[in-house]
Amino acid sequence: MVVFLGLLDIHATILLLALALSVKIPVVVLAATILLLFAKACISITDIGALQDIAVIIILLVSIFTAVPAAFLCIAAVIIGIKGLSSLAA
Repeated sequence: MVVFLGLLDIHATILLLALALSVKIPVVVLAATILLLFAKACISITDIGALQDIAVIIILLVSIFTAVPAAFLCIAAVIIGIKGLSSLAA
Protein backbone atom coordinates (compact mmCIF):
# COMPACT_ATOMS: atom_id res chain seq x y z
CA MET A 1 0.00 0.00 0.00
CA VAL A 2 2.79 2.42 0.91
CA VAL A 3 4.53 1.69 -2.40
CA PHE A 4 1.39 2.70 -4.32
CA LEU A 5 1.17 5.94 -2.36
CA GLY A 6 4.85 6.62 -3.07
CA LEU A 7 4.28 6.00 -6.77
CA LEU A 8 1.43 8.50 -6.70
CA ASP A 9 3.84 11.08 -5.25
CA ILE A 10 6.36 10.29 -8.00
CA HIS A 11 3.59 10.70 -10.58
CA ALA A 12 2.73 14.11 -9.12
CA THR A 13 6.43 15.02 -9.27
CA ILE A 14 6.60 14.14 -12.95
CA LEU A 15 3.47 16.20 -13.62
CA LEU A 16 4.88 19.22 -11.79
CA LEU A 17 8.16 19.00 -13.70
CA ALA A 18 6.29 18.61 -17.00
CA LEU A 19 4.24 21.70 -16.20
CA ALA A 20 7.45 23.57 -15.36
CA LEU A 21 8.78 22.65 -18.82
CA SER A 22 5.53 23.86 -20.46
CA VAL A 23 4.44 20.40 -21.58
CA LYS A 24 0.73 20.21 -22.39
CA ILE A 25 -0.93 17.73 -20.05
CA PRO A 26 -4.55 16.67 -20.61
CA VAL A 27 -6.96 18.06 -18.06
CA VAL A 28 -8.31 14.54 -17.45
CA VAL A 29 -4.88 13.40 -16.24
CA LEU A 30 -4.59 16.42 -13.96
CA ALA A 31 -8.11 15.89 -12.60
CA ALA A 32 -7.47 12.19 -11.92
CA THR A 33 -4.22 13.00 -10.14
CA ILE A 34 -5.94 15.69 -8.07
CA LEU A 35 -8.68 13.26 -7.02
CA LEU A 36 -6.19 10.52 -6.09
CA LEU A 37 -4.02 12.93 -4.13
CA PHE A 38 -7.09 14.22 -2.31
CA ALA A 39 -8.10 10.67 -1.38
CA LYS A 40 -4.55 10.02 -0.23
CA ALA A 41 -4.51 13.19 1.88
CA CYS A 42 -7.79 12.17 3.51
CA ILE A 43 -6.26 8.89 4.72
CA SER A 44 -4.12 10.67 7.28
CA ILE A 45 -5.12 14.32 7.42
CA THR A 46 -3.20 15.03 10.64
CA ASP A 47 0.39 14.60 9.42
CA ILE A 48 2.67 16.86 7.43
CA GLY A 49 2.55 14.57 4.38
CA ALA A 50 -1.16 15.25 3.93
CA LEU A 51 -0.48 18.98 4.05
CA GLN A 52 2.12 18.56 1.32
CA ASP A 53 -0.40 16.63 -0.77
CA ILE A 54 -2.97 19.39 -0.30
CA ALA A 55 -0.38 21.97 -1.36
CA VAL A 56 0.29 19.98 -4.54
CA ILE A 57 -3.46 19.70 -5.17
CA ILE A 58 -3.76 23.49 -4.95
CA ILE A 59 -0.78 23.98 -7.28
CA LEU A 60 -2.21 21.55 -9.85
CA LEU A 61 -5.64 23.21 -9.67
CA VAL A 62 -4.14 26.65 -10.19
CA SER A 63 -2.01 25.37 -13.08
CA ILE A 64 -5.17 24.33 -14.95
CA PHE A 65 -6.38 27.93 -15.09
CA THR A 66 -3.22 30.02 -15.10
CA ALA A 67 0.55 29.75 -15.55
CA VAL A 68 2.45 28.98 -12.37
CA PRO A 69 6.13 30.07 -12.29
CA ALA A 70 8.51 27.28 -13.25
CA ALA A 71 10.75 27.81 -10.22
CA PHE A 72 7.77 27.35 -7.89
CA LEU A 73 6.79 24.14 -9.70
CA CYS A 74 10.33 22.78 -9.50
CA ILE A 75 10.59 23.46 -5.76
CA ALA A 76 7.25 21.74 -5.16
CA ALA A 77 8.37 18.82 -7.36
CA VAL A 78 11.54 18.34 -5.33
CA ILE A 79 9.64 18.37 -2.04
CA ILE A 80 6.97 15.91 -3.16
CA GLY A 81 9.57 13.79 -4.98
CA ILE A 82 11.61 13.35 -1.81
CA LYS A 83 8.44 12.31 0.01
CA GLY A 84 7.64 9.82 -2.75
CA LEU A 85 11.13 8.32 -2.73
CA SER A 86 11.03 7.95 1.04
CA SER A 87 7.68 6.15 0.73
CA LEU A 88 9.17 3.80 -1.84
CA ALA A 89 12.10 3.05 0.46
CA ALA A 90 9.81 2.19 3.38
